[in-house]
Amino acid sequence: MMMVQKFTYTLGRSLYVPVTSRCNSVPLPYTRGPNFTLPRDIAETLLRFRETEQPGSVPPEMLEAWLGGGDDDDEEKVRIPPYTQVLVNCLYPHQTDDLLRTVQDQKRNRELMASVSAEAVPDPLQPSIASLIDEVESMIDEGNNSARGGGGRAFDSVVIAGEGEPTLRMDACLALARRVSTMDDPLPVRLITNGLVYSIPNFGYSPFNAERNGILPLHRHTVLKDMLEAGITEISVALNTANRHEYDVMMEPCCHTGGGRIGADADDPGLLHDGSHSKVDTHPGTAHDIVCEFIMEAKKIFPKVEITGVDRPGIDKKETTRLARLLSSVNPDKNKRGLQVNIMRWRRYFPEEGHRVNV
Repeated sequence: MMMVQKFTYTLGRSLYVPVTSRCNSVPLPYTRGPNFTLPRDIAETLLRFRETEQPGSVPPEMLEAWLGGGDDDDEEKVRIPPYTQVLVNCLYPHQTDDLLRTVQDQKRNRELMASVSAEAVPDPLQPSIASLIDEVESMIDEGNNSARGGGGRAFDSVVIAGEGEPTLRMDACLALARRVSTMDDPLPVRLITNGLVYSIPNFGYSPFNAERNGILPLHRHTVLKDMLEAGITEISVALNTANRHEYDVMMEPCCHTGGGRIGADADDPGLLHDGSHSKVDTHPGTAHDIVCEFIMEAKKIFPKVEITGVDRPGIDKKETTRLARLLSSVNPDKNKRGLQVNIMRWRRYFPEEGHRVNV
């Protein structure tokens, strides 16, 4: 019996694995423009993930409007469904403002972890990490079994990406990469991110992380080190612009003043996980600085870091490429003649038009 792809999807020869539908900025697929389209089966997968993570978040009429009325061709293109989620900068409740409570929580977590397997990651979010790993294993195994008749394998890589920002759920990213990299036939693992992980409380780690025995990381370098050791081999980061204030307008990062729900006010209660804060601490423009810092530090230790942008109207591509070259100079990719290559990858923008534009 073939495994049904419930939360994963396939593009080319890569298996894509979302870990959350939530985001701390405008989600990357939505930066491609209002006329950006996806195969119908992928849109359905993303909506299914969104509904599983937050039951009731996908009204039946949305499913009908975006996915109904078509034929049974999964390759049929549909416009990307509207993103109705509140932007957040954390998926887990953390008491970072109360040191005593934080210490008490970590002590309780260590006691809890002592009674469970060292490999268990009791992340309370849905879909569970275990179910995502099981689906990835099944898809790879079944795909390889089918492909071996031709002497090959079904996938060339696993990509951690989807509708939301994967680094908000760091435990899931690391657990997936660790499992894929230790399979009998391991695959490269690529992470697609907006680069704002340094702005996430506790860098997206769950307070129940068994691997850390309840101890949360304190330093930024821990994030990249953990990613590399878990088996993530490539990172793709969306830079999008060289202008830090233009970045705020384009991406609406909720880690700076003015972020929150797309189009909402700065005091939107959705800014943080539990709605207990009505403002954010960082200043306008800081989010872009965070992305640049992440790119530079990633370039120092990762074998491949891809910097991307969307070729939308008004973007200064020359200056953005120049900034990407500067950020990459800490460890540039060079050709045989010693010249820096692969500076930046520009993605097509799909503006609102009178007709549908397909990818």
